[in-house]
Parts: sequence; structure tokens; C-alpha cells
Amino acid sequence: MNFYNKNGIALVTALVISLVVMLLISGTIYFLIISTGIAGAGKRYSTAEEAADGAVQVMKDVINLLMIGDKIEGMPISDSSSCLVKSIIVGDKECTVSLRLPGTEIFKSYHADITVKRLYSIQSPGSDLDFTKNKGSSVFYKINTIVTGPDTAKAETTVLYRYVH
Repeated sequence: MNFYNKNGIALVTALVISLVVMLLISGTIYFLIISTGIAGAGKRYSTAEEAADGAVQVMKDVINLLMIGDKIEGMPISDSSSCLVKSIIVGDKECTVSLRLPGTEIFKSYHADITVKRLYSIQSPGSDLDFTKNKGSSVFYKINTIVTGPDTAKAETTVLYRYVH
């Protein structure tokens, strides 16, 4: 009786090698799927960060318009409760407004919450000889934007903005 059958050993060896190769292929596919997800999350965050920077620029434009006495009707935000005027001109509270950033059929839209608060105002620095005619003041604002997008993409940007008049 022969306990060592060469055909059986070859079959077992082939099955073990096939199992190892399948594990390697499965691991490679798993890491490809995970890395694709990470790259997508990075792209969504990058887009949200760019949207936050754009929302800050919108608020800077709103501050500039309100400080020179213009209307903000053409801006993509609404101020029905005059919250922005109270926050920017009077400076007695902070104001949060929403900005919905447009998306397309393929891409989902992003939503920005912009908070602005007037911090303080100071006289422009310099001597009287340098600024005899244009002695103005600077007003400092804190602008904070939180942008949320698809698949829990979120970015926050806070800037200190100085308006000089």
C-alpha cells in the first residue's frame, strides 16, 4: 500500500498556490478600492476648500459694497433681516448667511454658511505729515465660512479682513 500518492500531493500544492494567488489578487483589488475612495475624498475636500475661499471673497465684496453705501441685491446672498447691515456697519452682533453654490446634474451642489463679525476699528497708522489729507480708519472683520458638500465633504476657512476707508 502506497501512502504517498504523487497525484494527490500535486493537487494539494496546486490548490495552496491558487489560494495564495487569489489572496494576493483580492488584497490588491481591496487596496485599489480603498485608495480610490481616499483620492475621491481628497478631491471633494479640495473642492469644498475652494468653495470656502470663494465664499470669503463674496463676503469681502459685500462688506465693501455696504461700507460705501451700495446695495447688495446683485450678490448671491440674501439679507432679509438686515443682519449683515447690523453686523458690518453697526457691529453689534455677528451675522450668518447662507450661500448655495450651484451644481450640475452630475455633481452635487455645495452649501456655504458665512459668518461675519465686526471686531474693531482703528485710525490708520502714520504721522500727521504722511497722512495730512487722507487720515482714515481701518475696520477689521472676522469672516468664517463652513462649506458642506456631497458625501460629508466639509471645509472651514476663517480670515481676518481689513477694510480701509
